[in-house]
Amino acid sequence: MHPAMGQLFMRKIISAGITTFLFTIIFAIGEPDLFRIPNNLSLGDRLHEAFSSVCFYLLYAGPVIYVYGSMTSLLSEIIARFVAPRRWVQLTVSAVFHGVFGLILYQISLLAAAIFYLSDTIFFITRKKPLTPHITVASVLLPLGLWLASWIYIRMTG
Repeated sequence: MHPAMGQLFMRKIISAGITTFLFTIIFAIGEPDLFRIPNNLSLGDRLHEAFSSVCFYLLYAGPVIYVYGSMTSLLSEIIARFVAPRRWVQLTVSAVFHGVFGLILYQISLLAAAIFYLSDTIFFITRKKPLTPHITVASVLLPLGLWLASWIYIRMTG
């Protein structure tokens, strides 16, 4: 594998970890009830329901973001590099493709695609050192830590 492609792939895996973490928290706060039953909860009850549902959202969203999100983001960036010569045009083309690939489940996956694009772009702009496999593997600990914290919370509160 070309060194630049290896760095690109590692960046996508790290961005998938960040996206899984952020998406699960945002979606759990926005839709804390797994069955979408309308209710008027207080803020404390809503946060309790949200943190209790994080564990379940991670089980379903995590693998999809890691597999589908990483591959479509990688494909989006490769197409953008092939089509556009300038970096800002590449970012625009990549954003369009992220949006198109994010329409698979409409608002749920579109939210995940937007978070993936933003986290990947910010990570690309701010990270100057080359990535290592250790950092890539450690990025998986972010969603795993959130899942473990949610699981412990469920066990403690019932």
